[in-house]
Amino acid sequence: MVINQKHHDIKYNPEDYAAAGGELLVLTMIISWIVTYLFNPAVIESNELKSRVGYNNLCVGWDSAPARYIAAPMFAVIIFIESRYSQLDFWRCQLDETATRRQKQAVMAANLFNALSWFGSIGIFSIYAEEWPAGHTGSFVQLVVFGYIAFLMNFVETDVKYHPRGSHLFCGIFGVICILFGACAIKQMVTYDPITKTRGPVPWQIMMFLDYGYFACMGLQGFMRPAAPSLTADYKLASDDDFTIVPSMSSAERSVGGLRTMAALAAVAEVEAAAATSGVV
Repeated sequence: MVINQKHHDIKYNPEDYAAAGGELLVLTMIISWIVTYLFNPAVIESNELKSRVGYNNLCVGWDSAPARYIAAPMFAVIIFIESRYSQLDFWRCQLDETATRRQKQAVMAANLFNALSWFGSIGIFSIYAEEWPAGHTGSFVQLVVFGYIAFLMNFVETDVKYHPRGSHLFCGIFGVICILFGACAIKQMVTYDPITKTRGPVPWQIMMFLDYGYFACMGLQGFMRPAAPSLTADYKLASDDDFTIVPSMSSAERSVGGLRTMAALAAVAEVEAAAATSGVV
């Protein structure tokens, strides 16, 4: 976001929000793993997710206290940032006169579900892995799926000439990883036998490859995202229900709170009218 004081406008680049969300996600993971390693290292050796998939998912670092208490508030900020990206991308597509009605509808649906998916991802922290591993994992898996769909819509709403070289191949690889990871993760959760501690049919090496491959693609998607315009919004002071801006007011009056409300203006007008009626000058 860039504010131009001279021309009174703000420039929004939706991709800045997507990048900021990704960077904060990485920072949250790093902090979480450090805190978990220092204060709760036992969970790294043994946890419910590791029992089901055979390795430590990157999210294990924030699945337990005290790291959870640090990561959850940081993740709430990520949700806001990513939701803001969805909003700006939706606005951009709606303002694009070259986009067709179907393109606009597709982008609107994708951004809506992407934002809702980020809201639902808070289940990563509200649903404890040790209490309901499947629900905890599902909160993350749905984010993987809808996040990929939202990324794919960037190619739907832009002309092919703006697509980076190799981006179509990347979309295919990214999509296969997302689908397989989601399917395999759910399979392992459903088929795990808690009595015998027997894992599902998917080898842990494949699960780990898909899992870490997903995060690798997340890191690369910023380089593969199509070029697209930013948005500009003008800004100025405006009157509202309890505050009226008088055109003749100086900037000093506005800055020190010398503005009068609509009610005050009405009262002054009433006094002046009464004075005029009674002949008082």
